[in-house]
Amino acid sequence: MTPKENPIPDLVKPKYSNAFLLSLIVGIIGFLLYINTLGHVYVLDDDAIIDNLYVKQGISGIPKLFTVDFWFFENVKLGYYRPLSLATAAVEYQFFGDNPHVGHFDNALLYGITGFMLCLLLGQLFAGKNPAFAFLISLVFIAHPIHTEVIANIKSRDEILSFLNTIVMLYFALRFASTKKRSDLVWSLIFFYLALISKETAVVGIILLPVFLFYSGNKIPVIFRKILPYAAVAVFFFLQKRYFLGSDAVVIYDDKINYPYTSPNVKIPTVFHIFLFCLSKLVFPWPLTYDYSYNQVPASHWGNGNALLGVVLFIGLSIAAIIGFFRKTIWGLGLTFLFITIIPSLAFVYLRGGIMAERFLYAPSLGFSILIIYFLSLAFNKPGKEPKINLQVWIKNNSVLAGIVALIFFVYSIETVARNGAWKDRLTLFSTDIGHSSGSCLAHHNLGIALLSEAQNEKDSIKRKQYFDSAVSQFHKAISIFPNFTQAYFEIGFGYHSVEKNLDSAAKYYKKSSDIPPGFAKAYNNLGVLYQNAQRGQLASYYYNKAVELDPKNEEALGHATKFKKESGLDVHEFPGEDTTSLNKPIITNVSPAEVEEKVKKFNTYFTLGAEAVKRNDFASGINNFKKAEALIPDNEKNLIYLANSYGMAKQYPEAVKTFQLILKKYPDDQAVIKNLAITYNLMGEKEKGEETRKMLK
Repeated sequence: MTPKENPIPDLVKPKYSNAFLLSLIVGIIGFLLYINTLGHVYVLDDDAIIDNLYVKQGISGIPKLFTVDFWFFENVKLGYYRPLSLATAAVEYQFFGDNPHVGHFDNALLYGITGFMLCLLLGQLFAGKNPAFAFLISLVFIAHPIHTEVIANIKSRDEILSFLNTIVMLYFALRFASTKKRSDLVWSLIFFYLALISKETAVVGIILLPVFLFYSGNKIPVIFRKILPYAAVAVFFFLQKRYFLGSDAVVIYDDKINYPYTSPNVKIPTVFHIFLFCLSKLVFPWPLTYDYSYNQVPASHWGNGNALLGVVLFIGLSIAAIIGFFRKTIWGLGLTFLFITIIPSLAFVYLRGGIMAERFLYAPSLGFSILIIYFLSLAFNKPGKEPKINLQVWIKNNSVLAGIVALIFFVYSIETVARNGAWKDRLTLFSTDIGHSSGSCLAHHNLGIALLSEAQNEKDSIKRKQYFDSAVSQFHKAISIFPNFTQAYFEIGFGYHSVEKNLDSAAKYYKKSSDIPPGFAKAYNNLGVLYQNAQRGQLASYYYNKAVELDPKNEEALGHATKFKKESGLDVHEFPGEDTTSLNKPIITNVSPAEVEEKVKKFNTYFTLGAEAVKRNDFASGINNFKKAEALIPDNEKNLIYLANSYGMAKQYPEAVKTFQLILKKYPDDQAVIKNLAITYNLMGEKEKGEETRKMLK
């Protein structure tokens, strides 16, 4: 137990003219630490922004964002009501369009503002100490590498805004306690509301406020009266959320990947295991990874040593926090802050069986930073009249303490800047973190998607095959960890559909994906595409309708179903029976079976000759053979792609454009073709058409 410490004195008006300057320094450092993210693109779950149609309406879409779940356009009901962060994205879209660099700039800027306001708040809270104390805490917090997920991931702006607005709310609340100005109270309540509409977990602010007021010398009856307006704001927020999202705002899905701890016998021990895991990441934030889903942190049982150690630490630190709270010690404040802000994460594990994520440690890291600086100052700070000396003299008198904190800050900063590099794009992030998340099925799945995207965009056939094989390998690793992984089966099918052009294999994996209850809407939609292109209308209609039934908001499936019904007159809702005919064999009508066989044989010969010619860079011969193959069996996607690419490599750009357009009429979702068409337009000097085409990419 540490020596008894004098209670924190009542708030006084700061005497130090350099308090603002120190806060400004922290803010600038916070921004500069993430300046190397400004060139990054969308990563991870930024789809919440990319796919949000209301965000893409700009400012006019903001009122609608206040009426829907955060993941509304992902066809899930998680009960997440966070309109403010999406509203900021809508403003960005209004003025800058679909530009991830603006989003990253704004995240870094908001983080810098957070550092500035945090240092001001701590300077106000610890008004009886030298301003260096608040400054050092702020430096450790602002450099902590655990924050990289929050700042480098645009979607996590909800965390930034929630914490920032909570800090500002506390700042004005403490000012009101000192100045009694009603304007300070009004601003405090406004920022509390802004924190709540940033992320619901900001409700812990109503617990943090009395803690801060108690530490600043307020009596408990006074504190109770002071928090009543904040309770009213919280009630208003939850009524607003219920009004817009409804009473059935939350639907608990059978999602073992993101909710792996739902079994009653593992919930409580896993909570304590994850508590221990969180503490270890705060103390030693290496290695870091974006993913802790199934089965990266396996569910715990009471026989697990980590769970038992977590219980011991939880009880011990809880008792210490209570003792420190009533003694009004700084270490008690740090522990109390850590516990209050980490509780929502542990509740997420207990109530929903949800996973741990580094972003959940964003706010708790402030409690950790307070503890670090307190115990270092206890060990190395020189006693005496240090609150009354200026910063330069304080540093000179406490050079050992300043040096240790400088070293921590330097190490943290280096790790933060280095870690930012991993968030450059999806492939970089997923390939970097797979070594630290080898037990996660989702990490393998995500890396597979990134590799498959590279395969789609790769012109070199050998490299494309390497990317494809690596992607499929990652998907199978994901399936080996979680055999009912519908998305992984779907992605393998999509790979055979869009890259390898093996339609039978594509159908096989799409069906595996859709056969796992309740079925995967995208797989049904793509099966519809396969069977429509193969002129098997009954099956095409059935699969399109099934996709719409599972996901009514899926615009692609809805468009396909509506259009196909209109063109074919078919509207099949009962499974018409399996068709075992190969999808790879082209359908040729009005000819005898012998003629069909002969045409297929000649087609394959010309296609093979063309492909071999292209490998020799004999594009003229390749084009000639592909055209002969096209004359025999028109609209074969694989042949047309080779023909279009050959035109492009031969610099016959107009012919390449015509052929790419022909492919897209038949296969409008071929992302590789869309990208190549955009590139061809750019090579022709038609930049506007190239940009227009690029926007079609998903």
